[in-house]
Amino acid sequence: MNKKKVFLLSYDIYLFAGLRAFLPNLVLVDSQTFISESDLSFQQYNSCLLIVDNRMPFFLVKKWLHRNSSQFIMVNSVVLRVSENECINRGYEYSTSIDVTLHYTTVIDILTRILMTTPQPESRVKSDELAVFALTEFEADMLNAMMTKEGQAEFCRANSLTTKSLYRYRDKITHRLGFKNFIESIIFLIRNGFLTERDVGQNSTLMRKSTGRSYDNNDAGRLSLALKNDEILPYYQPVVGAGGELCGIEILARWPLGHNYTISQREFIPLAESCGLINELTSYLMHKVASDLKQKNNGLNTPLFVAFNVSPTTLSNPVFYWECLNFLELTESLPVKLMIEITENQTLAVTPAIKELIRSLRNRGVMFALDDFGTGYANLCYLNELELDVIKIDKTFINAIQADNQPLPMLESIINLAMILGLRTVAEGVEYAYQREWLISKQVDYLQGYHFLPPVPFADFRRFVEQSQPTTREAACKKGSVLPGKKENVRFNAL
Repeated sequence: MNKKKVFLLSYDIYLFAGLRAFLPNLVLVDSQTFISESDLSFQQYNSCLLIVDNRMPFFLVKKWLHRNSSQFIMVNSVVLRVSENECINRGYEYSTSIDVTLHYTTVIDILTRILMTTPQPESRVKSDELAVFALTEFEADMLNAMMTKEGQAEFCRANSLTTKSLYRYRDKITHRLGFKNFIESIIFLIRNGFLTERDVGQNSTLMRKSTGRSYDNNDAGRLSLALKNDEILPYYQPVVGAGGELCGIEILARWPLGHNYTISQREFIPLAESCGLINELTSYLMHKVASDLKQKNNGLNTPLFVAFNVSPTTLSNPVFYWECLNFLELTESLPVKLMIEITENQTLAVTPAIKELIRSLRNRGVMFALDDFGTGYANLCYLNELELDVIKIDKTFINAIQADNQPLPMLESIINLAMILGLRTVAEGVEYAYQREWLISKQVDYLQGYHFLPPVPFADFRRFVEQSQPTTREAACKKGSVLPGKKENVRFNAL
């Protein structure tokens, strides 16, 4: 058997998880792992195969290879051609590639042949190749100014340029990069790190603006069509108690076919919000989840909560109230309770109508959580004004845990604050056993993360539930722990 190590870099590693059955030495590396500045703790490999999802920005892959050059002495590489978009493929034109639309047996055969070939030394990015994409400070400022008419006029005045000269400079950059239009150039530069958010000023929505034309037309129609064709799937991630017992589920939307339209999973939720489809998406997910949970032999024998992420836009929509009631009616015969996780990607205006909606739904047994606590717009203000049951501690705080007994004043203060307010806590992004032990020692109520299970389709989640040891669930039932809610007065058996 070939012992060569195989690494696969992708935005969505679980899309390719099935390859492990054919490539036992495969290591799936999520894009978030190598885009960060932290070094990876890989051991040194004298021979390996690197498989790259072509949706990964070309120069970020090069950066990852450079940073880990000591681990990869001899390497073969192959690109999985998931997207045919020219802007996405820039940089991969001359790489060995495999079309993922081929039958899976053909893809496996090609990968196996490449795996058996003699590896070549890892190629370096030539300096002149990088120079083509490097931007001067003037060019970066100019590209930022081109985003709005007001910015163009101000830039022309500051640099004594005519509008015609400005467009000539812009076209030169587009031609140098080899793209057909200015928008593709901007997208490529931002994706590959040549144009950062700092370069484009205070406007953190540059990417949305640069793709706004497609958001309003093509992508909006594709997302709407995807909802009608049931292409959007709910993925299930378990939330467990201190003893490992299943206590709840968080529902996360996934668009497996999104790569065909060059829309990443991190983009289509903002796309839904910007195109006015977020309410339709939330309603769609609630119906899909209710349908999944009502299946026979679903493996759900103990009570648990089902959590949906809801944006301030959705929460402000009166129709959302009736969607929640409909979900409660559909799952009335099931041992589940609905939880609404209020996200903070937008500012929430706490109006009397919002307060009344939350109060009314809580009276019907619906729970409310504040998502990503500590990183949003107005966490403390919301704690003071809203009737909440749970706060979810953002994974950025969990990542800081590096040892069992490590003092972390900020994280501990969040936990203590929740205790004082009588709120339950959920720690997101738990990936290691020492993080779990630290959180349990600090009396965090619930844990969630890849250490237990990543977000998976319902069939895989059901297998996870079935494989859970009955003794653990029985112990949880005897314990009769408290359901998320005010600690002193709400109890729910088996949680």
